[in-house]
Formats: sequence, structure tokens, C-alpha cells
Amino acid sequence: MMTSPVYALTVIGLVGLWCMVLGKTHGLVTTSSSTRRVSIVTGGNGYLGHEIIQCILKQDDDSDDSVICLVRPNRMAEEQQFWNPHKSVTVLPYDMLDGGTTIKAALQHAAELVSNDNDACKNSVVVYHVASVFGPTENHEQTAHDNVKGAEDVVRAMGSCLALSKLKCKCRLVLTSSMAAVRVSGQEPVNGVYYTHEDWNTASVLGANWGASYQWSKAESERRAWMLSRETNVDMVSLCPSFIFGPPAPNCQSTSFSIDLVGQWVRGESDVQSRLCVDVRDVAQAHVTAGTLDTAVGKRFLVSSEARIPSLEMADSLRRVSQQLGLGDPSKISADTAFTGGAIPVGTQEVEAADRLKNELGGLVCRPVQDTMADMAQSLLQMQTTKQDIYSKN
Repeated sequence: MMTSPVYALTVIGLVGLWCMVLGKTHGLVTTSSSTRRVSIVTGGNGYLGHEIIQCILKQDDDSDDSVICLVRPNRMAEEQQFWNPHKSVTVLPYDMLDGGTTIKAALQHAAELVSNDNDACKNSVVVYHVASVFGPTENHEQTAHDNVKGAEDVVRAMGSCLALSKLKCKCRLVLTSSMAAVRVSGQEPVNGVYYTHEDWNTASVLGANWGASYQWSKAESERRAWMLSRETNVDMVSLCPSFIFGPPAPNCQSTSFSIDLVGQWVRGESDVQSRLCVDVRDVAQAHVTAGTLDTAVGKRFLVSSEARIPSLEMADSLRRVSQQLGLGDPSKISADTAFTGGAIPVGTQEVEAADRLKNELGGLVCRPVQDTMADMAQSLLQMQTTKQDIYSKN
């Protein structure tokens, strides 16, 4: 992937830039009494990344929020146009495989934003590492290693900045992991009943197929991130969402597998499946809370509904939305009834998440799956109708 020399940082440059945060070099001093919070979102153009940024911008607290949206270089122009109305959002290029160059450049920009204050210790920098490659590739084993390296480089970059500058402002990593890091289908829970934050995927085999390689990469990425964060004194929180559904953010151009899959369901192109899932809006809120709640540091959270909804119920919900909107063909929506569950049958509790999210992550309560699917189906059907109208006019 392309790496622009404009964003390359030398060790000397890092020392100088991060010393500004300590006040060793003095810039402009703000008279604002609010705290300055800079959020860096890797994969900011994606389904979840967009939602996290929207959630950050909606925060109603006493912080002055700035967001650095990191995207692939070929998506820069599109994302700059999308976020142009939001003056607090800056779009920068990101290459997950450049050895940390572009994440360091983002940290440099964050340093400049938080350094214009004579009380830097009250400010904060939060890195939301969302980016990873999901889906079949020519070499899924190498892709899995790339995902791990991307996570390692983010932690190392943050650790390097902290070590070089002895940064006084709060600095935190929120890692987007996955239920794939918790278990693989058929793996028995540690407690013999359901999966908890103490379970780890120990069964996925790197190289077996693209799905197994991806699952291995999520577990290994999280393990390595935790290990490196302790070695480098980087505060970290990890979130393990199940399959993410929900309406995409307005005008989001993401090619998310989730969006494609539900689009196929509502169009009757494939059978509705029973999946352990969670709403994208709730996952985004979990990230933002994890980035701001001090008591979340050092913890791992499962973000999910606690049981799979049977595919027949999900298909019925999608049909009702289609009928109510008068969009699509409800008769084409069908359910896959062959899958009965892995180690835990469909319809029974598969994970323990609700109490911990409510008690330890800012009172978060995830939406009912039925509401998520209804909202997503409505959004996708309306998007489909809009596209058809545009094509017919042209």
C-alpha cells in the first residue's frame, strides 16, 4: 500500500512534537475551561467507524471534541467531502501495513490539537482501532497476519509516543475485537454454560480457510494488543461485538458484509440466518463510553445480545417491515432452519453480557434484535427504492 513521505515521522520529530504536550515548547494557550479530547478512528470510513464518529460528535459533555478519521488513501477525497460540514473532523490517510507511520502521523496531529492548552493533563487522546480486513482474499493466511500486525503497530506507536514524551494527558486505546476472539462454533464455554469475557478462541486454525484465518487473527490481535499494552504502559479497553447489524449511517458508502447480507435477505436472494448479533449503534456507543469512562480501563467486554433469535422469527420481522413499507416482495423472504446452533442451541443463552455492560460500561443496554433488524430492513429497502428511482429517471 502507498505511504506518503509527508506523514513519515522521525524519532527526533516525535520527541519535539510530543514535548509540546508537556508544555516544554509553548504554543498558543486557550482560555477555554472545557477539556480537549481528540479521538482517532482507524477504518473511519467503514460501517462501524462511521457510526463511532457520529456517536462522538453527539456527545453531550464538557469536552471539546476533535476527531481524526483515518482512511485508505484512495478513500480520502470521498471522506473529506462527507465530513466537510463537520469542522471538528479531520480526514487523514491510513495504511495498516506501513509499520505505524500513518498512525504516528495521526498522533502527531492529535498532539498539536491538545498542546494549545496550559493544562494538558486534563486533555485526552483516544485511539479507536477498528480497522481490519474481513472477507475472502487471495492469501487469507497472510491477511490474518496483516490484521495482527496492524493492531501491534497501533499499540507500539502509542507506546513510543508515551515513552518519548512522558505524556501527561490521558491516552487510551479502545480495540475493536470480536466474538470470534471469544469462541469458535462448537467450542465449549469455560463455565460449561455460556461464554463470558473470560473465554478465548483456542480452536481456530490459521490457514484452514478464510473464515478460520480471520477468527484466528481477531483472537491473536487482541492477545498481542493486551500483551504489548502492558509492556508499553498503554491504557486499553477491548470490545468483542458479535455479528454487527443495524441501519448504516446516512450517506455511508460502506461495503460492509453485514449490509450486503441483510440486503440479500430482504430481497429474497438468500435465506435469513440465525446469528448472534448486536446493533451497530450500541457497539458505537460502547466504544465511545469505553474511551471516556476511567473505570473501563483494563477490561474486556462482550457487546452482544445474549441469545440467537431463531431464523423464522427474524424472517417474520423482515416480512412485516416489507409489508408495512410497501417495499420489496415479502413472499420472497425465507428462513434457513437447518442450523440449530453450535455448542449452544439457538434460542438459549449463549453469552453473558447484559449485566456487565449495564453495571460497568455506563449503563449500556443493547436494543432488542427485532428492533435492530426492523430498522436495518427499513433503511435498506428505502435505499434500494431510492436507487431504483434514480435509475428510472436516468
